[in-house]
Amino acid sequence: MYDSEEQVHGDHWSDWTASTCTALLIHGTKGIIPPEQVRAMVERRPGTVSTELDGDHMLPTTAPDAFATAVRTFLATI
Repeated sequence: MYDSEEQVHGDHWSDWTASTCTALLIHGTKGIIPPEQVRAMVERRPGTVSTELDGDHMLPTTAPDAFATAVRTFLATI
């Protein structure tokens, strides 16, 4: 578990920008990703759609209906 936690730290911009496919970035109002980082992620990767939901970082489990709706809405556009 500690190894996987350590892997999330660091600079991952090259991974994020490596793909040019459309992406959905779902983040929570009480999440751990700061708003300025969400904006940077959208700016650095063209075709990124940002959706903010009321909730924390674990939206698939804490807001499953809203999460599913956001994913369905996004998929209907591509």
